[in-house]
Amino acid sequence: MSENYIFISYSHKNEISYYVNLLQGAGYNIIYDNSISFGEEWDLKVRKQLSSARCKGLLLFLTEDSAISSPILTELEYAKKYNKPYAAVVLTNDTPTKIFQHWHKHGDENERFISQEIANYFPKNQLYIDRNSFSFEQGSKIVHTFKEWGMESADSDFTASTYTSDISGEKERLVRQANGYVEFDAEAINIALDSIDGDNLVVLDLGCSNGFVTYSRFNNISRISKVIGIDYNEKDIEEANNEYAGNSKFSFYHLNIDDREFIPRLKEILSRNNVSSIDLVLGTFIFQHLKNPKLALLKLFDVLSPQGKVIIRESDDGCKIGYPNDELMLEIINRTNKFIKSSDRCYGRKLYSVLNELGYENIKVLYSTNDTIGKSRKEKEWLFNMGFSFRLNRLQSIYAENPNNIILREEIEWLQKALEKLKETFFSYNSYYVVTAFIAIASV
Repeated sequence: MSENYIFISYSHKNEISYYVNLLQGAGYNIIYDNSISFGEEWDLKVRKQLSSARCKGLLLFLTEDSAISSPILTELEYAKKYNKPYAAVVLTNDTPTKIFQHWHKHGDENERFISQEIANYFPKNQLYIDRNSFSFEQGSKIVHTFKEWGMESADSDFTASTYTSDISGEKERLVRQANGYVEFDAEAINIALDSIDGDNLVVLDLGCSNGFVTYSRFNNISRISKVIGIDYNEKDIEEANNEYAGNSKFSFYHLNIDDREFIPRLKEILSRNNVSSIDLVLGTFIFQHLKNPKLALLKLFDVLSPQGKVIIRESDDGCKIGYPNDELMLEIINRTNKFIKSSDRCYGRKLYSVLNELGYENIKVLYSTNDTIGKSRKEKEWLFNMGFSFRLNRLQSIYAENPNNIILREEIEWLQKALEKLKETFFSYNSYYVVTAFIAIASV
């Protein structure tokens, strides 16, 4: 491994994979192995990783358990020996001082000694981060700390930080895309509703854009009495409210799922609509665009009813098959994905594992395939635009924010020629192309 990294302490009895996932999701390169146990191999690995010039610092997670951990004390000693900065994330509601005072009062001789030694590494001016402040927003404490360590996010210098439907031609593409998944979505919605009792159900549409999908999927379902759509794009929400203002079943709100205050603000919206919980959450091609999709899925537990269900539709570039010119197709996908960091273009394959890891149950995955066999030229055009044409628009929008970047300009010129060549093959009589979409249905 040639990249710089942050070393995450191996020595935790507490479950910290949630925070490790957040670090990785934010684009930081980390070293962590939760399976290694204390012993000779552990000691060798710790010394090797912390002594490396590529290691920019040690991050540990402080709880009552870790405050009396001799391996953590050893890691701090190695960090000091190799002149590595370190910080602690406090996972309890207590301050480090209170944690250490607990063991000073209630610990045995060995526990008091270890906790005091670890406490010596964290005087008042030494950084610790409350778990509620563990965010990756611009200027946050953790981001500022990592920058001081010389550790930047692994994201490219020229990427679109957030997906937006304001990209030229994107709104039209989204409508065409939505029309292509009407039956697929209906199948998933029916399966989910069959396992939910009662009427007057409440639906939340995450990333509703201008409300087109929201309205088309739920307007004619009588069991559903309230549908709330949210989106980070204020212009889209204004458009949705104008379009569906006369239908009391639907309401739309400007709200970013990645915001730290997402749940409190969402609960305010629910209260405004005289509902206390959500029975069904729909998210279509939204989680692949989020900064922390796992965190968003965890947040939903706070608002879902006991019988609540989630329906998530995603795509996956790895499930595109084309022939001939398959090598060019893969090159287009791989080269553009290096720049389009605002989307995880391989999220479809992760749906089951992510939901299972986070504690969702009764997970069912549906598949929808679409190919060029027997298709008209117009239908092939739709498939091509859905799979490839948007990539040029996305790169051009990134270039508009970085007009002096020669690499981007050259990449756009290459992509224009490559798309023309691929499209020529796409419409030939013997070409074959197939794409798969995924829908995961799960309960809390």
